[in-house]
Amino acid sequence: MTGHPRQAPSDANAQQIRARVLRALADNRTPGLHFVGHFIGTRWDEITPLRAHLSVDVGPHCADAGGEANLNVVTTLIDMALANAIRAGLSMGHGTRLGTISMHIAFTGEPLTGRLDAQAHCEGWVRDTSPAQGVARCNLTADGRLACIASGTFMELPPPPGVVLAPLPWQPGGVPPGLQLEVRDLDARERAVWRRAQAALAGATPDSTFFQQLFAQFPVARALPQGRAQLTMPMALHAGNRVGHAQGGVSFAFAALAAAAAAPASQRLVEASGWFLSPGEGRQLKALAKVSRSGRRLSVVDTVITGSGGTRVLEMVSTHCALAAGRTRS
Repeated sequence: MTGHPRQAPSDANAQQIRARVLRALADNRTPGLHFVGHFIGTRWDEITPLRAHLSVDVGPHCADAGGEANLNVVTTLIDMALANAIRAGLSMGHGTRLGTISMHIAFTGEPLTGRLDAQAHCEGWVRDTSPAQGVARCNLTADGRLACIASGTFMELPPPPGVVLAPLPWQPGGVPPGLQLEVRDLDARERAVWRRAQAALAGATPDSTFFQQLFAQFPVARALPQGRAQLTMPMALHAGNRVGHAQGGVSFAFAALAAAAAAPASQRLVEASGWFLSPGEGRQLKALAKVSRSGRRLSVVDTVITGSGGTRVLEMVSTHCALAAGRTRS
């Protein structure tokens, strides 16, 4: 028998994770942010027209097997920092939202451990467009080390019909009131997240942590040609944004994980650019990745996410570079 024995998180960590899930579900009842933003413990350190500074601490609730932040944490934090730098620059009210049009992230290879700080600046506006579009840049550091360089374009959008958006946590009146929930208080959608969290705790192993199990962005177990990979991700409240569509950072991470699965095992993700085409809706999203150029030193992967009815949700192009001798892909 190979591999690690089945092992759930320690009792103390499991209890802390359960408490964090309930707290995030309670905070999510104030529709200013979203479950994943609350669950990872987003801090709104500074939001001004000059910059947006957000941070999280990597811990057992959101780390991968190697102790680094799960990719969803990194991309969600970057997505929120970019969007809120633009929001502050536009002086947008809480009744409107920003839709991600495109996002690019370069990874320096620094370990994504400790405190993650995302500092974003609005670079300006796309001229003569309606509605308004803003462009922002972001540097993400891990314990002070530059780990990611990102940019993104976002468009001002009204909420879907019947959806009323509350202020974001950094806006006046946007801090959740600290509601305390017990399992018996959960509604049907919240209870589904609770059951998923319980299953994720039970299914966690040294090779697949709680957070990886929670999002279940795993390769489909069927034969595919070399250089291809297919992943699925169940959609529910835990992966959604403020209006119930797939959160932008989560969608980006999902595509990037599919691309990494298709790329040669001797190479790691160094850059990814994603274009958001449609809202991520449906019971699950599918990501299909295909290596379009394979080289000894660098490969390029094309990835498409589809949702309900086969709608194309996101298209990504990513580059993957060979690891130095003696290094392994995390």
